[in-house]
Amino acid sequence: MINPFLSRKSPNGWVVPVSFMALLVGFMTSLAWITTEDRRGRIQQLPEEQRQRFAIGTLDLTDENESLRAEVTKLREENTKLQNALAENDNASKSINTALQELKVFAGLTEVEGQGVVITLSDSARPPGGAFDAAGQTIHDTDVLRVVNELWNAGAEAVSVNNKRVGPQTNFRCVGTTILVDQVKIATPVVIRAIGESDTLYGAMNLPGGFFDELRLVDPKMVEIVPVKTVRLPAYSGSTAMKVVQVPEAPK
Repeated sequence: MINPFLSRKSPNGWVVPVSFMALLVGFMTSLAWITTEDRRGRIQQLPEEQRQRFAIGTLDLTDENESLRAEVTKLREENTKLQNALAENDNASKSINTALQELKVFAGLTEVEGQGVVITLSDSARPPGGAFDAAGQTIHDTDVLRVVNELWNAGAEAVSVNNKRVGPQTNFRCVGTTILVDQVKIATPVVIRAIGESDTLYGAMNLPGGFFDELRLVDPKMVEIVPVKTVRLPAYSGSTAMKVVQVPEAPK
């Protein structure tokens, strides 16, 4: 009789002792456990032709691994170069964008805000008389132009007239009793806004003997100037097209 604790029934119905199974598993494990020394010993036992093929195959794998390592190193170096180039381009793009924004502000092509003054020029409501006729009591294009020029001379950085930004090509003229700013009609009161050091602009426009003093002699209500902490000016909306002017080529 076979001890059930020392035997096990196989799938085909045979009863196999446990000790035999343990011996079989141990033998198979010893066959599967091959160390590097065992592998080298077995390679030495192969015929010469097979050993050479094995050596060539191993050499090919080694060369291929070295080639792959070199390729990976090269790709890493190229990736580093690309990252550096992108960083440099990003810095260059930021510098170009900063310069472009500054140029747009200078040319009046963008909305701006800051401290400054608000000037209002109005026709006199007084009846003509004495040394002042009706023409002298009316605001003209030359009056607007003179105020704008004095603001620039006083350090203004941006100016608008009746909410129209004054640009490099802005022109002022009269057609009858109508004032034109860049061919757009404006009517009194004319509101001139300027951005700059408000105290400086206010003081410069109120200098004794200046233009404002002349207007106040006719009628003090013809001119009003108020310093403000914040004033916003729109972007220049006139034409920027050039028909004749060209940028010269750089000397070779």
